[in-house]
Amino acid sequence: MKRRIAIYDLDGTLLKRATFTPFLLFAARRRAVWRLALAPVWVGAMIGYKAGLYSREALKGFGLRLMVGRIDQSALHDLACAFADSVMPSWIARGAAVALERDRAEGRMLVLATAAMAFYAGEIARRIGFDHVIATRHADPAGDICRIAGGNCYGTAKVPRVETLLADLGIDRADCDIRFYSDSLSDAPLLDWADEGVLVNGGAGARRYASTRNWVAADFR
Repeated sequence: MKRRIAIYDLDGTLLKRATFTPFLLFAARRRAVWRLALAPVWVGAMIGYKAGLYSREALKGFGLRLMVGRIDQSALHDLACAFADSVMPSWIARGAAVALERDRAEGRMLVLATAAMAFYAGEIARRIGFDHVIATRHADPAGDICRIAGGNCYGTAKVPRVETLLADLGIDRADCDIRFYSDSLSDAPLLDWADEGVLVNGGAGARRYASTRNWVAADFR
C-alpha cells in the first residue's frame, strides 16, 4: 500500500488570509508600538516589489528589519506562539477544515509547505496537528531574523524541498500517493508533481486552467 501524504499551502489555502503583514503588525504592537508608524513604509515596499524592484526574499528581510528588528530566539519563540494563538482557530478556512478531516481519516501524513516564515508557520502547524513543516527560514539564530536561509520557499522551490523531506524520512516518491492543496498558480510545479493537485478558491479562468492540468478545483471559503 502506498504512503498517503497531504500537503497544504498556508496563506489563502489552509488559512483564510495571508500571514506575513499581519505578523509584522502583531510583532510591532507587542515589541515596540512606535514601529507601527512605519507601516506606510512597509506598504511602499510592497508596491516596490509589485513593480519588480526587488525579490520576495529581499522584501521579507526588509519587513522583518523594519517592523521587528533584532530579537533573540527565546523572545522570537514567544512572539511566534502568541501570533499563532491569535489566529487559531478562527483563521482556518472552512473547506480546509473539511479537507483536513478527510485526510486524517485516510491516514495521510500532513505536511505544510509554505513561503511563510518557519518560526510562526511551525507554531500554526503544531496547533493544527501537522507532522512536518517546510517553510522559509532565517539564517542567524543569534538574533538577526532578517537574513533568509536557503531562499524563499516559494513556487519552484517547493518541489525540491518536499523531495528532500521525503529523502530525509526514507520515503520513496514512487511509493507515495500525494495530494497537494494551494490557492496560487505559483504553486503549479508542486500541483503538477503531486498525484492529486487541488487548486483552491480559483476564479473562472483559474478553474479552466486547472482542468487543462488535470487538477481538482475546490472552494475552501
